[in-house]
Amino acid sequence: MNLLGKIFTVLILITSIVLMVVAMFVYSTHRNWQTAYNTLNAKFQAAQTANANAETQYLAQITQLKSEQSAAVQDVAKLETERNVIVSQNQAIQKEVDQLRQEQAQSVALVKATEENINRLTVEVTGLRDSIRVAQQERDEQFHTTLKATSELHSVGGQLQQLEERSAQVVAQLADVTAKATEGGVDLQGEFVPRVRGKVSKSRRSTDGQLIEITIGADDGVRPGQMVEIFRGERYLGRAKILSADPDRAVGQIIREFQQGQIQENDDVATKLRVG
Repeated sequence: MNLLGKIFTVLILITSIVLMVVAMFVYSTHRNWQTAYNTLNAKFQAAQTANANAETQYLAQITQLKSEQSAAVQDVAKLETERNVIVSQNQAIQKEVDQLRQEQAQSVALVKATEENINRLTVEVTGLRDSIRVAQQERDEQFHTTLKATSELHSVGGQLQQLEERSAQVVAQLADVTAKATEGGVDLQGEFVPRVRGKVSKSRRSTDGQLIEITIGADDGVRPGQMVEIFRGERYLGRAKILSADPDRAVGQIIREFQQGQIQENDDVATKLRVG
């Protein structure tokens, strides 16, 4: 056997050994793959179950998240509406605050003006108190004067009452004489008229002076040109000249030279006995 044959023999031996080792390795490996497959298949089944459970949980969570998202959207819309309401209320409150500030400024100005007015009124009150004190003193003096005048008035009143009683007697006598003169055919018209009394019913101003209307007229013997005396109680006010006379009323003009007071409605009037 030559060298080449020996080499091939050695190579064949080595190849046989290698093939035997490979066969043993494949056999051993085949048994390990079956166990690994079964293990991996069991893990795969468990993983599929876990995946199904996870997918179920995922879907449930997705549904819950969608519900929560819808509720959140509604809450956001509600909060936006509330925010708009709050903004509107804030604007209204701001307007009220501005208005209150203006009113406060006006109130401050009013208080200041009131204080100034109070100070001015205080000064005026002080002056008025002094004036009242002086007026009270004058009133007391006038009161004493009035008491004295009242006493004198009562005395004069008694005399006046006597004179009025005497005047009534004279008027009665005059009326009796007038009646007898009329029965005797004596014409007394234009010369004497009966003394009558009435009231001032109206008073007005004209370009010629003050005119009055009285409640006695032609039926009472009042004639144009006749004089009437005007008084209020016991106070003599003046004299008027009759301008026109109707049956139940007459109009006269106040004679300024005889006027001694303001003539008003309801003042008393009395005719004079003689015309002219």
